[in-house]
Amino acid sequence: MITRKTLVTLTMVIAALGAAGSATVGWHLHTMKASPVKFSHAAWKVKFDAPSDLPRGADVVVLGTAVSSRPGRIAFSQKGEDSVPFEEVTFQVVRGMKGIRSGESVVVERAGGIDYEGHNVFLDADGGLFEIGSTYLLFLKKQEEGNFYYQVNDQGRYKVETGRLVAVSPEDPVAGFFHGKSLTEGMGLIDEFLGRRPVNPPGQQN
Repeated sequence: MITRKTLVTLTMVIAALGAAGSATVGWHLHTMKASPVKFSHAAWKVKFDAPSDLPRGADVVVLGTAVSSRPGRIAFSQKGEDSVPFEEVTFQVVRGMKGIRSGESVVVERAGGIDYEGHNVFLDADGGLFEIGSTYLLFLKKQEEGNFYYQVNDQGRYKVETGRLVAVSPEDPVAGFFHGKSLTEGMGLIDEFLGRRPVNPPGQQN
């Protein structure tokens, strides 16, 4: 059963993220007993049906290295009884495949972090915290306000490990298509889906 506080939180996050242009439609947030950590799971508003739809539906597709993270805004419910924090993660673009050039930087906003009560809010549906120094293949949407981007959904993030793509949700048909493929093969398929040959190899700018 959903408590009133949880319902208020859910409604507040929908409103806050909706105003920011987020792809999430609903969040279930709860506090574990005797724990300062709040855990959450998300239901995505936008899910792609085919692998080719993923790069076509994103505003930005980049291979980027996470270089820094900092606390961002805190969204409050209408009456101020609940809050959800956000963090801002900066990526150095190794290869810009759509929307941003190689060598530039991009800031990704994601929900999670320390709220105003000092609780650590942990959201894992998008893959959880980014590891600073690690490289990711990201499919992003631009926020309606500000120079920030957000992950399209759990299909839109792949960590590069030993030269291969590791999906957040490998059981998903679209994410599973890219999961386990070599980085070179994955980027080649994205170029193919976007209707062009590779034009901006890693380490080079247009």
